Amino acid sequence: MAKIKEINLIELIKPYAKDNVWLALNTMQNKVLSTGKTVKEVINNAKKVSKEKPVIIKAVQNYSKYIF
Repeated sequence: MAKIKEINLIELIKPYAKDNVWLALNTMQNKVLSTGKTVKEVINNAKKVSKEKPVIIKAVQNYSKYIF
């Protein structure tokens, strides 16, 4: 059975959390491609800077209300 590599996004997301925005990350999840207030805006902006399919995540200060 292959082991899944854990990815820590805390340092990457931290600068955006106070703004409560959506982020588009690259497939390696180590670079922010775009940010925005809506998912549609983030995806459209990500398409302008990269051909890869982005990983979309909401950047918030507290994730206690979210289920992963």
